[in-house]
Amino acid sequence: MNKKLLIIHILIFIVILLATYFFMENNSFLYEKNIGEVVSMKESAYRTVTGDDGRHTYDEKYVKQYLKVKLLNGKEKGKILLAENEYEKSEVYTARLRLKDKIFVENISLKNGELHGLIGGIKRDTFVVLALVFLFGMFLLTGGKHGILTIFSLVLNMAAFYGVLILYLKGVNLLFTMIPMSIFFTAMLLFFMYGKNMRSCLSFIATVVTVLITLIISSAVIYFGGKVDYDFMDYLIMPYSQRDAGFIFMSEILVGCLGAVMDVVVTMVMTVDQISETAKSPGRKEFIASCREVGDDLVGTMITLMFFTNVAAGIPNLILSLRNGIGFRTILKYNSFFELSRFLTGSISIVLAIPISAAIAIYYYRRFASK
Repeated sequence: MNKKLLIIHILIFIVILLATYFFMENNSFLYEKNIGEVVSMKESAYRTVTGDDGRHTYDEKYVKQYLKVKLLNGKEKGKILLAENEYEKSEVYTARLRLKDKIFVENISLKNGELHGLIGGIKRDTFVVLALVFLFGMFLLTGGKHGILTIFSLVLNMAAFYGVLILYLKGVNLLFTMIPMSIFFTAMLLFFMYGKNMRSCLSFIATVVTVLITLIISSAVIYFGGKVDYDFMDYLIMPYSQRDAGFIFMSEILVGCLGAVMDVVVTMVMTVDQISETAKSPGRKEFIASCREVGDDLVGTMITLMFFTNVAAGIPNLILSLRNGIGFRTILKYNSFFELSRFLTGSISIVLAIPISAAIAIYYYRRFASK
């Protein structure tokens, strides 16, 4: 792509982003729920709560906002509505509203000649859609045809994941649906990104084998390791059965290690492929030595990536728990147990992926490709 054409594509991308922002900021007519825009507000602190985390005390101020909201859709479109919002200064469980914020409004009623309502949440679709458009645009700018295929595979995978959730809500076992969905994920991404060739087939086989072995190891540890307390697992519907919670946790492990395993597997298969093309009659020792060097470079970075990915998910809960006087050992035992488990399981899958993918690729290239 020449410089002039690249500049044109970037300008088009910027125009699309601006058009998307304008549309999302004015799409209230698409919603059945009432949406309003905050046009005026007054604030007043109405109480202060003193807390103690065991080391020092702190004050938490609670503030009430008196809002004037302009309705953007519905029968009362254009009219001003009065509403109230309460939040604490830390904004851990509540949110502070600001001018120009768009909010959902519920239970609209007429009192003393004025419209009143309750706030049902903040409208955040603008930022979500902008992030997706930006992501897809970067795919197209940097990846070209591969970017289009990546977007297509991502959309298909999202649709498949949504279908799995629908089946789960209808009572179908989550793990039994996540296994074929993960196979679908892997196939779509590999074959869309790298085409229908032997490298994609070898990567697919190695990924499935690695994830399967990881699941077997995880199942054995859970089965022989005693009862797991799932009370602190996020988004678990109460009351729950031990069996269903275990299936949900195994599904998390399955999806969590899939991406890292696929990345490692593709790198190892490509390494063996390049060696077979460039080296003259490479033997088993040459293949193994090269794969070991590449694997040593991969392990550190991929395990670190897995660590920080899981740590990032637990940081808010960790800070909030420490601020409320909960001990660090208690947090690790109950609140962060599942993040640590996913990290350790993902690390095991990364380590397993290196010898498994190398063995499969070396076997194929020495047995068939050399003939």
